[in-house]
Amino acid sequence: MLVIGVIGPIASGKSVVLDELRRLGAASIEADAVSREVLQPGSELLSQVIEEFGERFLRRDGSLDRRALGAEIMEDDQARRRLERIVHPAMVARMAARVEEVRRDGRVPAVAIEAANLVEMGALPLTDATVLVTASREERVRRLMARDGLSRERAESMVRLHERLGIESHAADYCIHTDADEAQTRRRVQRLWRDIVKRCG
Repeated sequence: MLVIGVIGPIASGKSVVLDELRRLGAASIEADAVSREVLQPGSELLSQVIEEFGERFLRRDGSLDRRALGAEIMEDDQARRRLERIVHPAMVARMAARVEEVRRDGRVPAVAIEAANLVEMGALPLTDATVLVTASREERVRRLMARDGLSRERAESMVRLHERLGIESHAADYCIHTDADEAQTRRRVQRLWRDIVKRCG
């Protein structure tokens, strides 16, 4: 079974690429969903985050106020690294366990792990091939404004964060540009799928 890492900056089109990989037969693991699992209300990990950053990030229902914490670490690299030291090891362990579950199940030829910061979190060793998904800076800003209802200033600040993290500077086995329409992006994923299966399968 192949493990494909799908990386790329915010609003680059990773969701479309992941959706097409699923349509082609791959299972999928999404970093955002894994993060929510390991930080679910009542978890030890959530307690560690709250102890580190304060009760103001805990909602009344016991869940993490992800938006508020995200805003807190947006321009504070030290705070971001503190959060990553707590959360990333648990996320990588959960991802590795999921990969093994899919492998044992044996019903799919591949699993795709989608995570913008796959390299930074230390999950790269889980993969057999990596795909960098990218789009022009202006296109990513436009998508964030349309998708999330953000102001241009807020959208640009989120794009700048991923630029600062060097997400697009990582070497990858494949690269998909998504500035074109969705249909073309999906065709590119289909060609990539055939290449990966042929090379790694």
